[in-house]
Amino acid sequence: MIPLLHLHSRRRRRFSTSRASALLASACVAGVLGCGEISCPEGMSNVGGLCQKVDVPRPDEADGGLPDAGLPDAGLPDAGLPDSGLPDAERCDGIDNDGDQGIDEDWPELGQPCGESGNRGECRLGEWACAADGLGVVCEGAVDPVAEVCDGKDNDCDDLIDEQVLSVKQERFSNLGTVSAIDGGFAVTRIIGDMLRMETYRNDGTRTGHHDDLPNPSVKEAFLESDASAGRVVVALGQHQFHVIEAQVDSELVPIILGAQRLHEEWNQGIDWGIYNPPYHPRVSASPRRFLGHRDLVTFALSPFANGLGDLAAAPAEAKGLPYNAYFDAAGAFAVWEQYDNVRAGWLMDDGAMLVAIDVGRGGKPAVALADGGPGVAYVQDGKLLLSELGGATLQCRAGGFCGARIDADPIEETATTAMALGFDEEADTWVLAAGEQLLVLSRGQSGPIVKQRLDSSVGEEPPVRIDVALSDGTAAIVQTGEDRQSALTFMGCF
Repeated sequence: MIPLLHLHSRRRRRFSTSRASALLASACVAGVLGCGEISCPEGMSNVGGLCQKVDVPRPDEADGGLPDAGLPDAGLPDAGLPDSGLPDAERCDGIDNDGDQGIDEDWPELGQPCGESGNRGECRLGEWACAADGLGVVCEGAVDPVAEVCDGKDNDCDDLIDEQVLSVKQERFSNLGTVSAIDGGFAVTRIIGDMLRMETYRNDGTRTGHHDDLPNPSVKEAFLESDASAGRVVVALGQHQFHVIEAQVDSELVPIILGAQRLHEEWNQGIDWGIYNPPYHPRVSASPRRFLGHRDLVTFALSPFANGLGDLAAAPAEAKGLPYNAYFDAAGAFAVWEQYDNVRAGWLMDDGAMLVAIDVGRGGKPAVALADGGPGVAYVQDGKLLLSELGGATLQCRAGGFCGARIDADPIEETATTAMALGFDEEADTWVLAAGEQLLVLSRGQSGPIVKQRLDSSVGEEPPVRIDVALSDGTAAIVQTGEDRQSALTFMGCF
């Protein structure tokens, strides 16, 4: 920080002729000196018989007096003479230099706060204090804004963190892919020929080199989906039949595939109704552990597997709260879906009962992610993106949170294959929304979400038909899948 120096001009104290005469007369009467002509040392003047340092005013100054000969301020000589008692110029030093019973009165700002941006972000207010030379004041202790850098801090003190400075890494796969967050990084699962591979990435978007492979248990795949909790990753895939795969990732980010399970035959479809294709594909959840989606054209169902993959061999439970062939998303125990022209949210129990269900707002294409206190729901209304933060118990808009807040993004075209996904970073209080080809990092503003970073990403000539968003330690990993089954993996973060 460069000190802000505020200088005051030093006031000269003039020794008036009348006052000098009075002092000289007193000296003569007292017999201190003779009043005749004397020779004064260099730098001093004979004033009525006294050798004194006199700051003589120029003739054109208001108080008149002798011409200014460039002499120092008045004062008695050091040769044992009495002190004249004349005051010095006031200095900023905590002392009453000029004898007027005031201390540092020329600098009323002393002790007041100073600084450019107050106590915002990394900025801190300082306090005006006396400069070392006593001629002015400096702002001590202030931290002023600097250019924003990618370090997880608000360097420019605008209430945004790392805006427009996030690093980006991308790579592409020739087949389906999916990503989920784990401690210290990400688990990326993809199809390679007739094999399913799970490999891990660090938070800087680099591969760890650790992976585990499994012969693909599915003859055809219309989707590939994953979720993770406490190092346990679950993956779902299929089209006419469905499988769930479970893996464990250790502290060294080494994945170990534990097994695969085919779901009960009630999930089978003899023909392709279209509801298993993106974006109407089923979802898998790691906490609570369950597989859910449209069992057929009419029925929505779920299969919990809290006791292990073997539970998936049992018949699914019907959930009557969701309409047939509805665009939906799920996170944890919460589900969101389209119903007529509304977006609804519900707390879906393992037995298929809907504990709470409400209208979130008019619109469609909802995406859901869990935040502290409840789920967040992003959706499209008349081509515009909106975000609501709901309380976990009532699913009403959370106090102080976003409630149908509009996002400053490009218009979204709603089609049968419009894809959306949402994620949340607790530490940075940041949402990451992927809406078609737009990747948006959203911060909290007083009047609504603020777009911190925007990236356009495509996987072909058409918008993606399926998207995953996962966040780990401030980095977002996003997988977009196109109609041609190719995938793009994008990392956005400080690395």
